[in-house]
Amino acid sequence: MTRLACSLSILLLATVAQAKPLVLWHAYRAAERTALEETVKQWNDGGRGRDPEIQLLAVPYDAFSDKITAAVPRGHGPDLFIFAHDRVGDWAESKIVEPIEFWMTEAHADTFLYKAIDALCYKDSLYGLPLAFKSTALFYNKDLVKTPPRTTDELLALGRKLTDAAAGRYGLVYDNTKLYFHAPWHFGFGGAIFDDKGALRVNTPEAQRALAFARQLGGPGGIVPPESSAVLTTSLFNGGKAAMAISGPWMLGELSPSLKVGVAPLPKVSATGKLAGPFLGAEGIMMTASCKQKPAAFRAMKFLTGDGVAVQRALRARQPVANVAAWKDPRVQRDEVLRAFRQQLDSATVMPGTPEMRVVWSPFDMALQKVVGGGIAPKTALTDAESETRRYLEAARNAARQAQATR
Repeated sequence: MTRLACSLSILLLATVAQAKPLVLWHAYRAAERTALEETVKQWNDGGRGRDPEIQLLAVPYDAFSDKITAAVPRGHGPDLFIFAHDRVGDWAESKIVEPIEFWMTEAHADTFLYKAIDALCYKDSLYGLPLAFKSTALFYNKDLVKTPPRTTDELLALGRKLTDAAAGRYGLVYDNTKLYFHAPWHFGFGGAIFDDKGALRVNTPEAQRALAFARQLGGPGGIVPPESSAVLTTSLFNGGKAAMAISGPWMLGELSPSLKVGVAPLPKVSATGKLAGPFLGAEGIMMTASCKQKPAAFRAMKFLTGDGVAVQRALRARQPVANVAAWKDPRVQRDEVLRAFRQQLDSATVMPGTPEMRVVWSPFDMALQKVVGGGIAPKTALTDAESETRRYLEAARNAARQAQATR
């Protein structure tokens, strides 16, 4: 019996020693990458107990989702990965990500901000733990703007004072022909993408009014430069040629250190009295369905999204973290930028992480281009966008039915 017990102990130790590392893919750069590496080191240096180490692999963002989609079904992907929630629906349907509610408790779920963890749910299952949330907000140059506008009327009035198109100076800059950046006005005017039952609701009077406002901002005589883009936003703002910009926390790493920058929640829509409602994205750590060490992988997920680690990420990388407790830390509360994004969360709209949402972007972007740049009537542009989206949706449903029939 003694020899048997010794043999079992040796076998157990050997199994632990031979356990393969948990491979974690990410696309973080700069301070976010450093913060992740530091917290993973804490796990590897002792926080893991008998669980496997975590092995990090940086993957370029542009190739990330395609690599996950291609590698995981073939068993070549990671055990864990960090990505935005917008592909959760696709990956859940394709059995690429593992539902994790089996390991969750209600108390654990309550440690996260509700909108952040809700974003990682799909069809009554949870597919990740949130690390951070991201939305757009209003950046402003403190040398040019003393008090950020609280309403869209104030935004227009201030923007007109600060705009001199002939000199290449503008009151506001943002990527105004992309739905993602137009969302604050779309929802602030009372628009929707889908209704409560999932039916498409792109072409509504509210959405038309929001497009007319986008034209007012960025059309002839507006306060936004023509043909705006994400690159132009950073360039003009850094160069002092734009007093205000609409962007997200990713812009912080691109700003000139010499610039005095403030961040504030986006203004209330004067015509409706509603707060601007930017899309909310959740950046989560997810487990692949091919992971061979799922209980250990979940413990690693829990560690990397814990309250103490969240405070470290907020302070080290200025991430708007998803943990409730982190926002009670005095050091986090003192950060003006983080406070602004936390305030913006309250009026943000969770971006649908469904396969249906993926086909909305391109037609809506085209509608924005037609209205803002071409002067087409909002109703006409949105009628075309909704018709095209419905064609895409029907084609996707037909393909799904055919695939089901051949199984």
